[in-house]
Amino acid sequence: MDKQVNLKTIYSNLIAGRLPVGSASAKRVVENHAYALLGTNRLHTYFIERAGFVYYFAIESQFMASAPGFTLPFVDVLPEGPLYQGDAVYLLNGGDFSVALILESGSMRLLCNDVDAIKDYLIDFDLQIIEIANRGGRPLTSVPQAIQGISERISAWLMKGSLAVLMVSLVGFVAIQVSNTLLNQSTETSLNARAVENDLNATLKKLSVQQPLARQISRIQIVSATVVRSGGWIQSYRLVGEDDEAFEIVLPSWVSQDYLDSLGRNGVITDLRDVEGLLTVRKEGKKGKKS
Repeated sequence: MDKQVNLKTIYSNLIAGRLPVGSASAKRVVENHAYALLGTNRLHTYFIERAGFVYYFAIESQFMASAPGFTLPFVDVLPEGPLYQGDAVYLLNGGDFSVALILESGSMRLLCNDVDAIKDYLIDFDLQIIEIANRGGRPLTSVPQAIQGISERISAWLMKGSLAVLMVSLVGFVAIQVSNTLLNQSTETSLNARAVENDLNATLKKLSVQQPLARQISRIQIVSATVVRSGGWIQSYRLVGEDDEAFEIVLPSWVSQDYLDSLGRNGVITDLRDVEGLLTVRKEGKKGKKS
């Protein structure tokens, strides 16, 4: 009985899908996508790559704690698996619940519900129903550490590096400006502390718009922050000078327009890579444009 309860809990919280891989690592694609959907980096996953796509299963690790030795029989019905018979509904009967894996036209969905609910849902499907037993398959493996996608590493590096650089730049800049101010005004008999303070505040206010370094760091952080908060990743990034920027990033397709607007509109191209899921956002730098 406990085993059945555990299985129902597992299947009710298990997610599955098919995603394009492109030039990225299949492992990275699955982990970033699962992180975006489940909101945690404590995951158990299983995935296989087939013809440029990755078929995956993922679940929060907490649901696997009470099910040691669990194997997933649906692994065997994936393309090139021993039970694969093409597009179909692969149905597992768990007693008081049923689990259906639907493979149809390149998509993959997993449903878990009461027996009658699944039966009623499948009535209108024009697919053969293939019953499978709760045996065989493969185990899900743990992803114990935090997601090590490029977006988080770049974000952490940028945050630490940019703060350090900005502080050094600010200290140096302020020192020069204060020295110049004191030298220029040393002959004025009416010099007072309030005048120096006002002049210094005005100088600092102009810093963000006058310094190229500050503008460069700000731009890099905007792109990185957009990727991190959406759960995507950076494929490539290049910035030469202040305005020669090129990048290719991947975002979940659910992102709202404000995510895209933050990247700018000049030269930014967005295309849907797959009906399931991911947006590729590109910007060509000056070297990539034809004159």
